[in-house]
This record gives sequence, structure tokens and C-alpha cells, in this order.
Amino acid sequence: MSLINITLIVYVVASIAYIAREIWPSAGIRWASLGLFILAFCLNLAMVTKRSIEAGHPPFSNLYESLIFYACCTTFVYIIFEFVYNFRIVGALASVLSMLILLYATLQDDTIRPIMPALKSNWMLVHVVTYMLGYAAFGISFVTSIIFLVAKPFVKKTHGSSREEEKEILPRNFDKLSYKIVAFGFPFLTLGLVTGAVWAKKAWGDYWSWDPKETWSLITWLAYLVYLHTPLVLPKMNINKSKAAVMLAIWLLISFGIVNFTFVGMNYLPSAEDSAHVYGSK
Repeated sequence: MSLINITLIVYVVASIAYIAREIWPSAGIRWASLGLFILAFCLNLAMVTKRSIEAGHPPFSNLYESLIFYACCTTFVYIIFEFVYNFRIVGALASVLSMLILLYATLQDDTIRPIMPALKSNWMLVHVVTYMLGYAAFGISFVTSIIFLVAKPFVKKTHGSSREEEKEILPRNFDKLSYKIVAFGFPFLTLGLVTGAVWAKKAWGDYWSWDPKETWSLITWLAYLVYLHTPLVLPKMNINKSKAAVMLAIWLLISFGIVNFTFVGMNYLPSAEDSAHVYGSK
């Protein structure tokens, strides 16, 4: 059995363990689920390392390589937040998200090909790593937003006990966790955008050329910039906290859709065929 198939299986088992942890809360199941997730991360990291050795360069030159690295980053970022916030059920969906990314990677061409001279740069390493860490954080915020929107209708609003009943379904201030995760990822996205511009200047002579990939990268950055500033605006519009939380969660779903279009969807646009920034599977 290949390493990628083993990793996929461990991600699935980790997801099941997180669900079991939610049904039967105990320290043992908590550490077992987290241990499985860390094992999946180690296997995913082994895939990235193996690919780097075989290709002779960082695994970012095509869509297959980028996806296995993206899955690895998503798992890594989740583990950080697991230790900080004890996320509970989020781990189940985070594991599924990493598994789906890897599963999509299996559909791509994994042929190792020489990379163009412009990609043989330390700027590529910094640019891609920072972008992937940002994307990974946004993936986790996407998961927390889904959980918040699904669980919120079941939260009872009875007087005097709403906080306790809400805590049974969602941890206290759960909606604010998404904001903290995006605040963690946004500096990485910004650094990725800046280093990409510097890399473009050194490789092609221009900081910015309004290439389709560059344009959508900017749109992604603006989408999350709007999200981070919206909580400052909504109270002035007399929107209550409950509705504001729902609006922000929906905005994160839309924003993550933009992330995926920028990262993967661009490959399928005719206008991006000649772009040097699009990951090719060909």
C-alpha cells in the first residue's frame, strides 16, 4: 500500500476518533484522537519530504506537490490550535478537510518534471510556505464556521440558562475562534503576497503584472481584510451580535471559496493558460 493511501486511512480513523471523543468525552479518547491526527501529520510530512528528495527541489512545482504540502500545512495549523483551544469536534472536520485535499491530489499527475529557472529561487520557498500556512488557517476557519452555522439553530435561548445550554453544544465564544484563526493566517497571506511580488520582480522584472493569478490573490487578500474589519462596522449599523456572528461565518465560507478558486480553480480558466503563476498538472 502506498504512503498516500496509508495517510488517507489514518486521516479517516482520526476523524472517527474525534467524533467518538465528542460522544464519549474522556481524556483517553482526547489524546488518542490527537495522537492519530499527529500520526497523520507525520505521514503527510514524510510524503512531502520523500517528494522533495525524489524531485530534487521543494514540492511546489505542480498541483500534485502543492496539494500534498497544503494538506500537511492544514494538519500542522490545526494541531497548533488544538493545543491552544481544545477544539473538540473541529478535529473531525479538519481531518476530513486534509483527507479531501490529499484525495484530490491523487487525481493529479504526479510525474516529476524539471522546473523552470524562475522557480529555482529561495523566494519561491518563502512565498509558497507562507501562502500555504495562510490558506491552512483559512481552511480551519472554514471548518469552525460550518460547525457554528450548523449548531447555532439548536442553541436554546431560554432566560438564565442559555449560556450553559450553549456551552453544551458549542464552547464559549466559539464564533470568536474563527476570527482568531483568520487573524493568525492573515499575516502569512500578506507575507506571501509581498514575497510573491518581490520574487516576480527578480524573475520577470515587474512587481505586479495583473496576471489572473495575481488578481485573484489580491481579491483573496481583500476578502479576509474585509472580514477582519467588519466586526468594527456591524455594531454601528445596529446589527445585533447574533446576526453579526452568522453574517461573519457566511462571509468566511465565501472567502474560502475564493481561496480554492485562486489556488485550484484558476487552472481551468482559458485566460490562465499562459500564466507562469498557475500550478500546472500538465
